[in-house]
Amino acid sequence: MSVINTVDPTLIAVAAELPRPEYTTEELLHAGRKHLSDKLVAMLSDVGVHKRHSVLANYADVLFANAEPELDIATADLAVAAARKCLAKADVAPDSIGLVLGVSSAPGRLLPSLVCDVIARMPEIDRTVANLSIEYMGCSAMAKVVETARWYLSCNPEKRVLVCFTEAITPLSPVLPDFYSHFSEVGATERQSTVDALHGFLFADAAVAMVLAADGDGPSFGPVANLTNERPEDAELGTVPDGGSDIPVVYGRRLYTLSADVTPRGSHYAKETVRMLLEHDSCAVTDPAEASALLMHTGSVRILDALCTQFGVDRDSEIAASSYRVLRDYGNTLGCSVPLMVAEPTYRRPGQGIVVAFGLSFSCGAFTMTIPEGGWTP
Repeated sequence: MSVINTVDPTLIAVAAELPRPEYTTEELLHAGRKHLSDKLVAMLSDVGVHKRHSVLANYADVLFANAEPELDIATADLAVAAARKCLAKADVAPDSIGLVLGVSSAPGRLLPSLVCDVIARMPEIDRTVANLSIEYMGCSAMAKVVETARWYLSCNPEKRVLVCFTEAITPLSPVLPDFYSHFSEVGATERQSTVDALHGFLFADAAVAMVLAADGDGPSFGPVANLTNERPEDAELGTVPDGGSDIPVVYGRRLYTLSADVTPRGSHYAKETVRMLLEHDSCAVTDPAEASALLMHTGSVRILDALCTQFGVDRDSEIAASSYRVLRDYGNTLGCSVPLMVAEPTYRRPGQGIVVAFGLSFSCGAFTMTIPEGGWTP
């Protein structure tokens, strides 16, 4: 039996596309001030998000006045804009794309899938191209992409992979017409109302596209360490229970639940996957603090602070800076958060970095990002 030597996917190009509408936390707090307790306002001011983008032209009115949503751009169109920008940057022929991946936990519609909607809008992509949806994997999606691209490119080294990460979460945020209080001000039965308020301020919309190849001049990704639902109950840490076949009818907006254990369990998953990664033969880093970059999913500033503490990294250090900047400028964009860090127009010094992508479902993936000699700027 022949043995396939797997390759580490190399990044040829990356490009981000943000919806035009932009809302600062200050603006949203002003719009919803009569709906929020002082203590909740203080908490929402301190999640680490200064501004976020939305596909909605009237997000604040939708959030606090239950206004009819006005789309500024459709989700699939946002994905296509990122993809075309990335392909132009990569300067590769469209017919060299052998696989298209559509990655989303907040697609514009359930069917057709994001990847099929993207291909339908891009006549320059061959109709016979292989394609796959990586959907509803939450914030750990990029680790799944790296693993999928590794196997495809190992078998088809002459081809390239186009990846479209797209999230449009703000239209799904629960509306906030009533009065909402901090977790410490409500009982256990009312906790969900505070989660609803947090959802409106923490999450945001974005699209990022990447072209990956078997070799090239950019950074390479891999190996990947994965950990999913170490405890069966971890699958319930955060859920969107309605809209599936168990609960097919949705009254109003979808329910989004979030356990108080997300931060400690998320930190545990990140720590464990990084530990497994450091033990891999091809991982040159022995301590996260020695990595050339440490890109950690931007769950919230509280989670980032906890991860920095357990990895022995100063939260103000340059290697952790991208995680905090992306959270500050874009909010939590689920599967787009880590790709936005990779797309940041900042110089990356040569060496091996560590990327940690974790989130609801509950799944986590940690992988290396090796920057070539001479460094790299997206």
